[in-house]
Amino acid sequence: MPKPFKLPSQLIVFLCSALLLFLPGSLVGQTAPIIASNPNAVSLASQALQSMAGGTELTDITIQATANYIAGSDEETGTATLVARGNAQSLITLNLSAGQRQEIRNGIAGAWIGPDGTATALATHNCFIDANWFFPALSLSALATDPTQVITLVGQQVYEGEQVYHLTLFHYMAGQRAGTVLLVQSVSAMDLYLDAVTLRPVALAFNIHPDSDAYTSVPAEIHFGAYQQFQGVWVPTRIQKYLQNSLLLDLTVTNVVVNSGVSASTFMLPAVAEGGAQ
Repeated sequence: MPKPFKLPSQLIVFLCSALLLFLPGSLVGQTAPIIASNPNAVSLASQALQSMAGGTELTDITIQATANYIAGSDEETGTATLVARGNAQSLITLNLSAGQRQEIRNGIAGAWIGPDGTATALATHNCFIDANWFFPALSLSALATDPTQVITLVGQQVYEGEQVYHLTLFHYMAGQRAGTVLLVQSVSAMDLYLDAVTLRPVALAFNIHPDSDAYTSVPAEIHFGAYQQFQGVWVPTRIQKYLQNSLLLDLTVTNVVVNSGVSASTFMLPAVAEGGAQ
């Protein structure tokens, strides 16, 4: 089982110093309140995980798919490989008609590599969202091992004509100042919608932000459908990623391998040019 992701102490100091630059002065010196998961949300998450994985303890997943990538007038087709280990590490590889694109996440750091092979660091505030956005069952599984993960229950709602349970997950940095805690909570928040009958995810919503601005939000939403069982685990075979309400990535899953023992070295970040991280 992968070890729970913990922030190195020196990284916490650096991160908090950087985030304080964004905070209103009235929040800088305040102490953050204690935040805990809602028991009803924890119970529902446990039921959802049982529904999807049964008695299987999820550690990693590898998904193969055909891919359609749309960015404005640019539309490319090809294949995709999506690998996740726990909720903090992922590697997404798109082999498209115009070249290969990759995105790597390793904790609160990440990078993307374009078709020209140039690696660019992801902004730190865009790396608090769980890395496994294409298979949120790993986020539910991480509730038992990740001490920073908090879950709350918004309630039962109608989502695109379906009855769903609406959960919110976010990361809580214990012991930090109020402003830092609130900012991390904001940039890590994910809204997860579970089918009210099967308890399988139907959608996941979160925000990304410009590299130099953690407060400007760009909505992203993932839709899941056509679930099938692979090695006894229910996995969506249709995964669609929307950015600002426009379809960006459309995946049709062709094969899934669960708990293959993916190595941590799979998520080693490439070297980036000095000053590439924001």
